[in-house]
Amino acid sequence: MDHRVSKSIIACTIDHAESAVIRLKTSGSDGYTLCGCKTLPHGLQSIVAGKEKRMLGKLKGYCSEWKEEGLVLCVGTDGLLPLPACFPGDTTPEESQEYCNIEAEYFLSKPEEYGCDIARYASGDATENNKLLLFYPAEPCSRIAKYFSDEHKILFAGTAQLPLVHLSKFTEEPQVILELENSSVLLTIARNGEIEKLSFHQVKTREEAEYFTMNELMENPICRQTSMQVTGTRADKAMLSLIGAETSCPLKPLGIPSSLSISNPQRLSTSAPAVVKAISAAVMALADQSETS
Repeated sequence: MDHRVSKSIIACTIDHAESAVIRLKTSGSDGYTLCGCKTLPHGLQSIVAGKEKRMLGKLKGYCSEWKEEGLVLCVGTDGLLPLPACFPGDTTPEESQEYCNIEAEYFLSKPEEYGCDIARYASGDATENNKLLLFYPAEPCSRIAKYFSDEHKILFAGTAQLPLVHLSKFTEEPQVILELENSSVLLTIARNGEIEKLSFHQVKTREEAEYFTMNELMENPICRQTSMQVTGTRADKAMLSLIGAETSCPLKPLGIPSSLSISNPQRLSTSAPAVVKAISAAVMALADQSETS
């Protein structure tokens, strides 16, 4: 990891049905300026459909406007395997990765085919050492990171979970996010940059998605006490009205917390979920850089 302070950063998110590239710059003591934002109505589904070369070419073209600048990459996944772990205190990032590799050997049948995001975990006895390891299939994330690495230093490549959890540092109440994708349901409850609860279910049908969604919301009363952010390919009007009617949970789209100050003089739209994830990734990476500098 490069420890020089960078005041600006590029973030690229490749979600299931859309992608985004943004450039974020620090502004004042705790604010940010959005200097660029491009979205593409193609994502992982296009990669699966064999349109990877053209799509990645476009995204790389957007990024090349700021060559030599550090890049954070978030790629959606259809598989997430969470594993609670406890690391010794004062573990360096390199040691954390080593512990992660050891856990993967025990936990996975083909550890070499997985990447891992390491989150802070505040379940039960919350200590600095508690982690939640989020294993995900390394492809296509590692291949895409390699593709961008000839023009940019890759500061982070993984899922959008760590960046979204980082956003909870900017909210007073717990941050509850429900992600409804075509083949998965993911509920994450985070507070203060730490995961308190994460449930991931793979689903084959809409009925299964509805079943696991209702189950999770009934088992976690916090979803009815705080506004829940809902996003994903399956988060359509019918699904949202069903959740609202069955659970009385207050729902809202995925968004940037109002306490996070982002000025964008060009009035760039920041409402698309891929843009929210890209901004959160950039904010997380800039925070990491100022901590290590």
